[in-house]
Formats: sequence, structure tokens, C-alpha cells
Amino acid sequence: MDIKLVLPCLRGVLGDWVFYSTIMSASDISKWIHPVKNIREADSLDALLQRDLKDRKKAISKYLLTDKSRFFNSIVVGVFGGVPDWFEFDYSGTFNTIPESYTQSIKDSMGLMVFNGSEQMFAIDGQHRVAGIDIAVKADKGGILNEDSFSVILVAHLDDELGMKRTRKLFSDINKNAKPVAGGDKIKIDEQDLCAIVTRRLYANYSHFQNGRVISLTENAKLEKDDIDHFTNLLGLHNTNKVLKKIFKKERNSQEWDEENVQLFLKIAEDFYDFAINHVEHYKRHFIDKTLGLPEARRNNAYLLFRPVGLKLIAGVYVHFFNKPSGLEILKEKINRVSFVLPDSPFDKVLWNNGKMEAKEKNQKLALDLLLYILGETEGYSLDDLLIRYRDIVKNAEATLPLKLVVD
Repeated sequence: MDIKLVLPCLRGVLGDWVFYSTIMSASDISKWIHPVKNIREADSLDALLQRDLKDRKKAISKYLLTDKSRFFNSIVVGVFGGVPDWFEFDYSGTFNTIPESYTQSIKDSMGLMVFNGSEQMFAIDGQHRVAGIDIAVKADKGGILNEDSFSVILVAHLDDELGMKRTRKLFSDINKNAKPVAGGDKIKIDEQDLCAIVTRRLYANYSHFQNGRVISLTENAKLEKDDIDHFTNLLGLHNTNKVLKKIFKKERNSQEWDEENVQLFLKIAEDFYDFAINHVEHYKRHFIDKTLGLPEARRNNAYLLFRPVGLKLIAGVYVHFFNKPSGLEILKEKINRVSFVLPDSPFDKVLWNNGKMEAKEKNQKLALDLLLYILGETEGYSLDDLLIRYRDIVKNAEATLPLKLVVD
């Protein structure tokens, strides 16, 4: 027998699919599994997939070669062009002390799959991972991946019209029924996203957040307007952290998620919230003086700074002034001279419209530029462009920009 590859397998049946769960080395995956097989009904779809692969496979390769805690879920692989041999293990006498009713399925399910080289394999689910593994294997001069085993599920693919239709359905079922992790859940578990790590630390430990009691755990960016129990939500903190990250610089020769970097960025985030709570009037009234409660702040969404987009806006202007000489002192003096209570605010029709929030990215970008303009920060953009964007969003061709603060 001409043997090219031997894989230990656990055989199973689900619906009308017989599958074999196995483990493969990175080098065997690189050699045997092709990222793409034309199971789609249009060649153009494969071209689109190839472009997507190009964008992601390098990032996956870097992850494999740099992260000690790397892990993948199973790659689903179609096998065609040949029939590998299946050898069940002989467990005679092995399970004498265990009733046969428990062991029969085990005896029928475990064995070796032997490939002679005529078979072909392609990734049904996991094209990006296969492509990333291939790059990593070719770049792995130090043998980092030598001890790694990747989980692979093998299914039989018939390379004819009916077989391709059946495999297309499997591809569709896997991707349609595998729901992506919701944004809020990603923040709860992600150990590589620095912003997510620091969001969790703030939630749990920042004193004014009361061990997370004032932070909602909703799974999306929306914070209900009648929520009078939470200052903001987890995604609101995360989006604010993404703004604050502009003033973070990681330590040399380190990964962003290393603890030294987590501590550096956590300090930046805590300093921002300390600044906002102590020096921005509405936050100070709520957190320090206890004179502005959430029932009032949420009424008709009137207090902009108690919406996630308002907190993000303050973070944006904080980042701008942070990098200027005496910038935060200047911001302290100016920020409370701007109205953030709607509708009597420059952000009427920009971030707020008759009690409803306008949170599109272009609205948020205009709001930040508008706030900087009001505070006298006009470098870096055209006033004519600002006016055009303002008129477009407020839907008034005759609108004029809000007044800048008068310099004392």
C-alpha cells in the first residue's frame, strides 16, 4: 500500500453527512488542503473570496507565529478524487469492565484514515485559516508551529453537479447557522483587543462605575433612552476607548495585550474619566455633587453627554487638547461654556433631532469638528467644507455655523 498520510479519526454521523474528526499538523494542512475549490455557481464569487483571503490571511499568519495562546476552531474539509482507506481500531478485551452498551459506539467510531495521494482536499469552511496557515508554515524558520495540531473535520465531496450542489448547501448551512459573536460579547471575552481588555477593567474596577453597576451590558451600541439605571453601556465604553487609543503608544518589542501595555492604556482611560467627572459640569453634577440624576438626564434625550455619542464626543475633544501645550487646562476653561442641553445646543439636528439621536458616523465626525470650531480650534480643515457639511446634515442651505466662543 502506498501511504502518503495517516490521520487518527473519530467517525460520526449528523443528518445525512458522515464526517471524520481529526487533527493535522500545520505542514500537512499547507501541503494537502487547498483554500478554495470551485463549488460555487459563479467563478466571480471565487474571485471575490480570493480578494477577501488576500486581506485576512497575513493577519492570521501573524497571529499563529506571534501568539502563544493561539487557537482555532475546526476547519471543515471536503475530500474528493479518491477514497481513503478506513481502519477501525480493534478494542477486543479493552473494555471488559465497561458494559457493551456504552462501548459499542466507541468501537465503531475510532480508527485511522489512510491517504495514498490520489485524494484531493479543499476547505469548505476555514479558507482564511488554511491560507494563513500556509503563509505561516513558509515563514516559520524557527519551527514555532512544529508541535501544533489543528482540528479538522473531513467530509466526502462528490465532484459532479449534484455533489457540488450538496457541498454548497453544507457551506451555506455552516455559515448561515454560525451566528457571529455579538459586539458586547466580543468585548467580554476578547484577550487581544486592548480596548476590550481596558473596557473590562474599567467596568470592574473604576470607582465611579461602582463595580460595573452603572454600566449596561446590552449587546449592541444602543442605550435605551428610558434607561435610568446606567450611565452608559459596555460598547459605549469600548467606543470611547477606541478614541482614547489615539494617545496611546505601546512599549517597544511587545504585544498590545501585554500587561505592561494594558496598564499604560488603563491609566490613559482612567485619567480621561477623572478629567471628565471632575471638570465637565454635567458629569460633575451627576457623579460628584449628585444634583443631576439619570431620570432628568434621560428625559427626551435632552442631555447629550449622557448618551454614548456624547461621551465619545468629549473623548474626541479631550484627545485633541491632550496633545497641545497646556491643552487640558485650556479645555477646562472652555468646555462648560458650550451648551450640551438640547435643543438649545449647537448639536441640534446634528446629533439630536426632536428627541431622537442621530448617531451616524458622518454626524459624529461633524459634531467633533463643530465642537473644536466653537472652541477656537480651526486648524486641519476647511471652514468652507465645515459649512457645507453642516448645511447638508441639518438640511438647511441657508444655515450658518454656530458662534465661536468669545476669547476673553
